[in-house]
Amino acid sequence: MGNDYVTPDLFALRSAADDVPVDDVIRLFGNVHARNALVYLHDHPTVAVDELADVLAAAAASSDETIATPSDRDRIRIRLYHVILPQLAELEFITFDSETNTVTETSIPDAVTTALGFDD
Repeated sequence: MGNDYVTPDLFALRSAADDVPVDDVIRLFGNVHARNALVYLHDHPTVAVDELADVLAAAAASSDETIATPSDRDRIRIRLYHVILPQLAELEFITFDSETNTVTETSIPDAVTTALGFDD
């Protein structure tokens, strides 16, 4: 993915202070898996949690120059399910269907995409 080295432009969030809880987004940007999930969801608006975990595990292994293991993937999947996806859903960036384990990007604000460097 290559986006774990992207430095989010936090000044781009200033313009969205009325539309998005900036502190929550900044905390979210502190997690490389959350940033990479947003990038992947921007390009793939509907994805299964397992696929997202695979992508994030591969991105982490690539940046560490290692090979992702099943335990790496499982650890990331658990973190997605219990931490990252609920945070993204609370911010209303995604919807998560726990019956189908499907994530759908609903409305990542322009200020967030700008801050991450992937404007439409």
